[in-house]
Amino acid sequence: MADLQLIAHRGNTNGRNPLDENRVEYLLHGYESVGAVECDIQVWNGRLYFGHDGPQELVDPTIILQDNWFCHAKNLDALEALLTLDAHTFWHQTDSVTLTNRGYVWCYPGQYPVMKQHKTIWLDFDRRFPLDTILLDGPLDCWGLCSDDFT
Repeated sequence: MADLQLIAHRGNTNGRNPLDENRVEYLLHGYESVGAVECDIQVWNGRLYFGHDGPQELVDPTIILQDNWFCHAKNLDALEALLTLDAHTFWHQTDSVTLTNRGYVWCYPGQYPVMKQHKTIWLDFDRRFPLDTILLDGPLDCWGLCSDDFT
């Protein structure tokens, strides 16, 4: 597996950290650590906020418009706003896969389709595949791996 892009889920790189997830500084640290980040974004009172279950911090669009920022729209207003900004975004609930607005295949946790001609991103929160196996032996045929832990 060459050039697998690691993606810090909610900014996590060393395991889940619910107190810091989706906080600006934490997301930036995750981005700097592995080169890509997935963040949850919602609209509350007409403004974009980072946050999974509720608004946490206001979104600075210059941050999310960087390369390899994947914005998970948590409500339809967020999806509309992110599409208007041309941020790299997606929406999913329980679908096996969804497409981002830039044509990447974003898999639901636990779904591992092989789509060699497309930029597929697998989510492996429960460490189904050990990272050294993924990187060295390449059982995953995907563009990126979104996880909470890369240790």
